[in-house]
Amino acid sequence: MKRITHLLVTLLLLGAVVFATGAKENQTASQPEANLPTVTGPVTITLWHTRGAGANGDQMAASVKEFNETNTLGITVQSVYQGDYAVTLAKTLQAIAAGTNPTMVILERASGVPVLADEGLLFDMLPLAKRDGMDLDNFFPAFMNFCLHDGKLISLPFVRSTPVLYYNKGMFDAAGITQPPKTIAQLEADGKKLTKVVDGKTEVYGFEMLNNPAWDIQNMTYQLGSNMLSDDGLSAPNIYDGTLLKVITAWRQWVDDGWCLAPVVTSPSSAMKEAFMQGKLASFSESTGSMINILSNAQKAGIDVQVVPLPTWDEKIPSSPVGGANLAILAINTTDNQKAAAWEFMKFLMSDEQVAENSINSGYLPVTKTAKNLTILQDHWAKYPQAKVAYDQLPYSQDLPWSPYLSEYKAHMAAVFSKLIQDRSITAEEAIAEIQAQAEQIFHQKE
Repeated sequence: MKRITHLLVTLLLLGAVVFATGAKENQTASQPEANLPTVTGPVTITLWHTRGAGANGDQMAASVKEFNETNTLGITVQSVYQGDYAVTLAKTLQAIAAGTNPTMVILERASGVPVLADEGLLFDMLPLAKRDGMDLDNFFPAFMNFCLHDGKLISLPFVRSTPVLYYNKGMFDAAGITQPPKTIAQLEADGKKLTKVVDGKTEVYGFEMLNNPAWDIQNMTYQLGSNMLSDDGLSAPNIYDGTLLKVITAWRQWVDDGWCLAPVVTSPSSAMKEAFMQGKLASFSESTGSMINILSNAQKAGIDVQVVPLPTWDEKIPSSPVGGANLAILAINTTDNQKAAAWEFMKFLMSDEQVAENSINSGYLPVTKTAKNLTILQDHWAKYPQAKVAYDQLPYSQDLPWSPYLSEYKAHMAAVFSKLIQDRSITAEEAIAEIQAQAEQIFHQKE
């Protein structure tokens, strides 16, 4: 049976059966340059984004304000925060079905972009990029996996990140740890040294990582020679070859041993960082996209927070996953004038100056190669060397293969891991069996 994409299932559940006959009417194929859309008059476009309160939201607002005040084409951008990646994707799907979608949207690059792209709902920017001389080779290859697809440019990297290890240097010094861990074995040894138990109650945990299957866990299985998805995106090798079992068995053992803090269910990232700021957590794995907020809050708390690459299962095989979101223009329910205006805003955001400011003011990675030449970015790295760690990881960063199944599969894995790590109600072997059973339904095939 031919697969039904996660997008169509969602839309059908919303009662949007009319989508099947009307959704693709506004697709834009490659056109002669003379027929490419241009801004023909004053126009307002809407951007739905995922950048909430704090440094991220402030940077988004600043970029929109500067563009609105400086562009001479009569373009006004209205930006609206929608929530996290999953919420924004869900709202976008609903809006598409209702015909009320925005002009532009920030989409999680691996579990959002493919969902819309596979249904032809993203505007192909390649003809415009060629017309305007945009050098796509200036974007780091690690970021382009979900930008160029089937000969089309359907998104561009925007808020892209990679996880790093944040640690409290004062705690490490007090425990006699002179070097942060480079390997998983060292992470275990250090985590036990850093953990403090008083009268049977743990006051300080050595380490924590979040329940994100396509982040730390995926990267660990990659280091062991496997991956969360096959190259064609149609199967899940690490649930059959033993690598995922090895990783989650270790994770569960760390929690059982008491030195690794299990993430809470509600707002786990915020809770983890709060525990760190309160001196209850010595180290944690988290996105660089949170770096500026983390460094600022640590300074207020009097904590010397340092940053190093993620520990690896094999010191000779370093790797770091790239994540985050891309920016896309919707091909449906948008006029040519709006598409052209959105492209102008896209070019503005992809300029080296904006790329550098986005990185400096948030912690996200600079997505263009030439942005590093700007004095403002070099000065920032000199002042905050922690921020350059993620950039230095780019040569050995890796991303997931393209798959329309990722969003559904990732949600299922997270639910199973919650039972394994947070509830501790199942074993690692039972977790693998449960994931396998669901994967065979999601991917419609056995490994």
